[in-house]
Amino acid sequence: MSNLRRVLAALGAAVLSTAALSTITAAPASAIPRTNYCGSAYAFLKSWPILWRNQSGGYIDVYYNSSNGYNCAIARGNDNVLSSVWELQVGIRRSGGTWVMDGDKAGQNFTRYAGPVYVSAPNTCIDLYGSFEASGGGSGQIIESVHCG
Repeated sequence: MSNLRRVLAALGAAVLSTAALSTITAAPASAIPRTNYCGSAYAFLKSWPILWRNQSGGYIDVYYNSSNGYNCAIARGNDNVLSSVWELQVGIRRSGGTWVMDGDKAGQNFTRYAGPVYVSAPNTCIDLYGSFEASGGGSGQIIESVHCG
């Protein structure tokens, strides 16, 4: 084999090996990516887990708009724990107030995320609600008195 053919064969093998490695080392499935559906004026604050069998089956993400005092919440599933999530639901309220809800509506299954939902709560705390149904069961969780301010 000529030197040129050996070099080309080695390069071809290197390209195939690199492609195989990138396939082998691809990241595993993870939580539905956190995406700000609230709007560009909203800054991410924190995620709270929706617990399922002592694991985070999903998350409630909270965003805040400091210019108008509004909070925003979004619920999303966690693919690392559950292979499929449907009927996601999210809620937000001024602590002790009336819930503003989204998701789990008749005829609509929210499978990627639910929300955004908004509440004006300057100088007070908010409560959050998140739930989902999945193969093997479902879960719902109320998280009280968060983001007080």
